[in-house]
Amino acid sequence: MKPIKLEFSGLNSYIEKTTIDFEILMNHGIFGIFGDTGSGKSTILDAISLALYGEIPRNTQDYININCDKAIISYEFEIKNKYKKKRYRVSRTIVRSEMGTKTFKAKLSELKNNNIEEVLSEDVDNVNKKIINIIGLTFNDFTKAILLPQGRFNEFIKSTDSSKRDTLERVFDLGKYGEILNYKIIKSIMEVPRVKGLEIFEKTIN
Repeated sequence: MKPIKLEFSGLNSYIEKTTIDFEILMNHGIFGIFGDTGSGKSTILDAISLALYGEIPRNTQDYININCDKAIISYEFEIKNKYKKKRYRVSRTIVRSEMGTKTFKAKLSELKNNNIEEVLSEDVDNVNKKIINIIGLTFNDFTKAILLPQGRFNEFIKSTDSSKRDTLERVFDLGKYGEILNYKIIKSIMEVPRVKGLEIFEKTIN
């Protein structure tokens, strides 16, 4: 996922609309986010997470600015595979509720040539599902492999082998290769000339 543009307001210390053009920042191939403690570095990453999933990796729902009744986020990004690349824009309006915060409105669009916008969904639940399909990552995968919160990298390193394998399999879409390998193994076993003890071995693996 390549970030293109981020716009947000009403989020933590950002009351007024703030725009970050990542295309300008990425002209040199790499960039950093620097600032003193409390200057709003994490809020930029929170805005991306909120736009995509309606959640942030930190365990809090107290992120709407005290002087605002809602937070508005719009995030434009690009997905590239072997054959083509597509550009999307996802936006959310998040309001306070009795239970904390919730997404009041959401919209997901694909940006075609000449910046023509094709709306894919304006239903919150459907936007959430489509984002997972487009990016290929759930919120938990995203916060483990892409947007690691402070202190969570060590948690990923110390997680069980099966947990790390499952995460990396989803991140890099490796599941299909495991299925192909399993098929080849089974096929090669079935083609081996029958010898003494083979029937016992087949029953064991089945």
